[in-house]
Amino acid sequence: MSRHINITNSDHISITRTHFTNKGYRVHSGLQFGCELVLYADEPGRVHSDFCVHVVPPDGNLDFRMIQTLTRLVVSTGKTLIVAHVKEVAEEIVEDKIEDMVVTYGEPPRRYVVEELAIATEHAPFRHKNVMKGVGMQIKH
Repeated sequence: MSRHINITNSDHISITRTHFTNKGYRVHSGLQFGCELVLYADEPGRVHSDFCVHVVPPDGNLDFRMIQTLTRLVVSTGKTLIVAHVKEVAEEIVEDKIEDMVVTYGEPPRRYVVEELAIATEHAPFRHKNVMKGVGMQIKH
């Protein structure tokens, strides 16, 4: 990327919000849980959120104490921590297999991908979003 455009922490959060919305989650503020975002598989009134998302700041630095604190918090709330890292991708390196994961953001439009790292514990195991699958005459969740 020859041109460097400053992108703020708020921009990183917006890109991450769009990324998870595109994956089918309902995304809400995670302020009450000490993180930037929480993810719901359905309406928040119908289900509890399974994931808290911490967005890595634009400088790319991860604070160990912050990760340790968030890990302890999500255990006490029964959630899994997802650390999200936003990266800009060049137009020429976007492959077909990741095209649907690219988020276009900003003016002029730039292309980004969000890398995810899930930190699960025995108290808050990693749970995928429920997808209904038909097996014979039964519906499995």
